[in-house]
Amino acid sequence: MTTQVANVQLMQKMNRLKVLNYVRRHPDCSRPEIARETGLSLASITNITAYLLDIGILSDNGTETVGRVGRKSTLLRFTSDAYNLICVFLSKDYINIYVTDLTGTPTRKVRHSTENLSSEKVIALIVESLSSLTKEIDKENILGIGVSISGLVLESSRFIFSSKFKWKAFDIKSILEESTQIPVFVDNISPVRATWHLNENTSENKDNILFIDLENGIGAAWFSGGQINTSVLGEIGHTTVKKDGEPCFCGNRGCLESMCSEKRLLSLFESSSGKRLSELSSLQSLYDDGSKPAVFAIEECGKYLGIGLANLVNLFNPSKLIINTGDFTNCPSLLSVAKEEISKRAFPVLTDSLEIECVTSNDDTTIRGMAYNLCDRLFDIACPHNIID
Repeated sequence: MTTQVANVQLMQKMNRLKVLNYVRRHPDCSRPEIARETGLSLASITNITAYLLDIGILSDNGTETVGRVGRKSTLLRFTSDAYNLICVFLSKDYINIYVTDLTGTPTRKVRHSTENLSSEKVIALIVESLSSLTKEIDKENILGIGVSISGLVLESSRFIFSSKFKWKAFDIKSILEESTQIPVFVDNISPVRATWHLNENTSENKDNILFIDLENGIGAAWFSGGQINTSVLGEIGHTTVKKDGEPCFCGNRGCLESMCSEKRLLSLFESSSGKRLSELSSLQSLYDDGSKPAVFAIEECGKYLGIGLANLVNLFNPSKLIINTGDFTNCPSLLSVAKEEISKRAFPVLTDSLEIECVTSNDDTTIRGMAYNLCDRLFDIACPHNIID
């Protein structure tokens, strides 16, 4: 009897989460629509939505405006301000800590420079900031903490490999959970940025799209069946494109990330011209003016980037390649060279109809992607911390 009751309760929780996640992705939907799309009966939907309304995670938002005879259905919406999230985004130069609602709209922000900071000091600053924030906000109202970093995240977020912070193994999850007593989820930043794009472009066919992230390294995420396939690690930056190329923090040589980095671009220009530049925008201006050292640097690095992306095209045969311009936003010619190299090196049959779109993420879109991803984790049946009973 106990097992039977437990199974009923588990099914009830699964159905509640199914409905909640449908409304999250389809604001202003009616109960008949939810029943039709989830396969649950209208009676079940009525009971489930009553529960979700009661705990404040859903709210009524008027009635539908369809032109038909009969009673109009009430529209339901995800109540984004019912709870808080804390999003910790470790960018190229800063620790960014945001308190947000459930859609990633910030209510407060803390920022610390990471210049000349050891990894231990970075963690200490995060712990200190979270301690202050959780004293100001009711802990019971914070569902979770998300941490996003450029790097490889494995072993349930307990192993992190990050070139930027020189981390090869750092259990940031356990450290932060112990200090805050709040569930912590650590993710690679590239799938988080891809999540933002997936969420924003709801009408786009996402059966087979590659998202390439060129900010603070090179990462990739794969949209498969309308969702990000988490089995693909996306560490394209640490694939080898030259046998004896530039040394990389990972210990290898000739990694894609090291062969087309901002540092290498500027170094190649300096070695060829004898002049030192500090900004890629200056290199781009010289390229536009026909400077041979600038042309050499951009074409050399751009071709390696194209080689790496052509390999992905040959592996995944994507219908679309979305490139977050990231570190190369101010050097569009490098991306143009990379695109030309893709067309030369990937199978022609795969590039004939391949669409390539360049986008530029910012802190706001990154935080919104983090919040969306964090809610996906929290409102999953496998998560022991979700609020649905």
